[in-house]
Amino acid sequence: MKEFAAENGKKVRDLTAEAMKALLAYAWPGNVRELRTALEHAVVLCRGERISLRDLPASVRGQSSELAMDRPPVPPGGTLSVKEAEKDLIIRALKECDSNRTVAARKLGVSRRTLHRKLRAYHLEES
Repeated sequence: MKEFAAENGKKVRDLTAEAMKALLAYAWPGNVRELRTALEHAVVLCRGERISLRDLPASVRGQSSELAMDRPPVPPGGTLSVKEAEKDLIIRALKECDSNRTVAARKLGVSRRTLHRKLRAYHLEES
């Protein structure tokens, strides 16, 4: 969590009791890689210093959503890199925000300029 907070310029230091309960209750079929991806997701979406239940991926929260079903946290029999996870988060945020980059950047907890730079880096300018 500290690693992802530093990478994203966030001051995330802790988890709420609800978030910790959800993390402990989840089966983690993707093992450590899926946990890392979930924590990065939570750090990116976190708006304060504590990760809450709403910051966790829907699959970890135990809720199903259309966006959570688009792509499993870790491809079956494969791995998911942090870059792939970040790209996936950006795509999902844009979908949730009807491609409004300002709102998506706010939801991801980054500046619009950072989002634009990442869109170029991942060749997603037209998304």
